[in-house]
Amino acid sequence: MERGISIESMGLIFAALPLVTQSTRLLFGIVSDYMGRKRFYWLNAFMNMSFLAIYYLAITPLGFLFGKICEGIRSASLWSVNRAYFIDHSKEKEEEMLVKMRGVNSVFEALGTIIAGFLVAMILYEKVLLFLIILSLLIFPNVKMLKDKFRGKIKPMIIFKALDFRHKGKKFKNFILIFFLIGLSWGLISGYILPLFLKTRGVTIGNIGVLLGVWTFLNGIFAYIFHSIWSGKKKILVGGILSSISISVLSFCDPVLLPLLIFCLGVANGIANAGYETIFVSVADYNSLGRDIGILMIGTHLGMSITQALSGFVITSLGFSILFITSAVLYLLFSVTAFYNMNGQEI
Repeated sequence: MERGISIESMGLIFAALPLVTQSTRLLFGIVSDYMGRKRFYWLNAFMNMSFLAIYYLAITPLGFLFGKICEGIRSASLWSVNRAYFIDHSKEKEEEMLVKMRGVNSVFEALGTIIAGFLVAMILYEKVLLFLIILSLLIFPNVKMLKDKFRGKIKPMIIFKALDFRHKGKKFKNFILIFFLIGLSWGLISGYILPLFLKTRGVTIGNIGVLLGVWTFLNGIFAYIFHSIWSGKKKILVGGILSSISISVLSFCDPVLLPLLIFCLGVANGIANAGYETIFVSVADYNSLGRDIGILMIGTHLGMSITQALSGFVITSLGFSILFITSAVLYLLFSVTAFYNMNGQEI
């Protein structure tokens, strides 16, 4: 908003991210199943610097849209192979390893969010972007140390064949639709929405960074704590109910109580996410992890794009309350339907 971008434009710009992420993620996932994962970590390192540089230079909605497209490719290059890479190389139980990965990611994401909040509050936004561009150089030597499993060459027809999931079972297809619900929900609270909401409630930029960092940190910590507690379906249901309650009261909460509510939301999301990772383990095929996870996420990213595109118009015309209540209802629907579709797990 500091660069003259309207709320409606922000919603449309952010809507591009999940669409680009999904389309490229699915392609990357299929290719990585045949040609290895490491090359996509190299792409992630390059795109990480690229999207930050574009944000640094952008002054128009079109410029920021191009930045979002690059950010989507950057996100896709990482998450198209991340889970599959860990499963390829880990000797731990798949479910526990994925939750640990999610927890570590959330902890460091939280640390980065908190630091970024303080930096933006103390120095110019442009200088923070320059700092992050330089920091991105550290990704390259880390990628070089990764090991890979090369599986062979890939032909175009293999990609088209891999995109055909008609032979997949009913449970797999059901979860594509179920993930659509959580995508719709996430699109109404993620991206620019929660920071903008906190700003309208009088929270400073530095404190916004702290609150979002605490939220992400608790998300990761409680995902790790609950990785061996309860079944996956129970974690999804309990975490989903608690998350729905927290989201629904967000816009009605007294500003003084916002930190407590963000704390509760972080804990609830962490419990839900610990169960969320078990879906991939129970539904995806080990021999085509990249493809199956990419296909499963079609619903999530499509849902996010739809609600992110509409979010700016809803905020300006109806406010945040209807946005958060709708998100809470959709989150609850996802949790209940996922619970009843995760057959074979004890409660």
